[in-house]
Amino acid sequence: MIISFHGLSCFEIATKTSSGEATLLTNPYDNETGLRLPKTLSPDLVVVSHDSSDANNLEGLQNKPFTVSTPGEFEVKGIFIYSIAAPLVEKGMNNHRIFRIEVEDIHLVHLGALNRVLKASELEEIGNVDILMIPVGGGRVLTPKLAVEVIEQLEPKIVIPMFYGVSDLKEALGEVEAFCKAMGVPKNETANKLKITKRDLLEEEDMLVTVLERA
Repeated sequence: MIISFHGLSCFEIATKTSSGEATLLTNPYDNETGLRLPKTLSPDLVVVSHDSSDANNLEGLQNKPFTVSTPGEFEVKGIFIYSIAAPLVEKGMNNHRIFRIEVEDIHLVHLGALNRVLKASELEEIGNVDILMIPVGGGRVLTPKLAVEVIEQLEPKIVIPMFYGVSDLKEALGEVEAFCKAMGVPKNETANKLKITKRDLLEEEDMLVTVLERA
């Protein structure tokens, strides 16, 4: 699979399943965020963690994909989605979801705009994690310190930070370097995209933090 990052909490995941090639997109944002969503996106499946301009711009896509925006279990073209209700703290946003994504025998977890540590019931629903996409910019999402606590809860093999300050973004969010410092790792694992297989994960002994540049 190939994972590309478009800013905020928007990832494009290209994969091959028994049903053929498929593309999953997470949280497509509106241009009012200050960022510009690529105009060529036409995913098979979209997951939306919350109803906000930073996550629900379905009109910006070139097609009308199957969309997951409620809790439940879904399967599209060999991609399995477990959408888990995860209300936010003191933000007036009870309608918020996190996602467990299973494809190519890899378990990915996308934490949306989470701003608190996970509950025991949520940890049970999430299960084991290979790749974790976690907000780290503070403000209305996890601070670097809280993000580290959540990572300790989940113990993923690969951590991909998201929801942090980048050029042109109107919202004031902390930079990813603050998260790397909290994790005690240098910001040196930077790439345009992450190409990963189950075999790669099995060979990885230590937790890896990978900062993806916007595609």
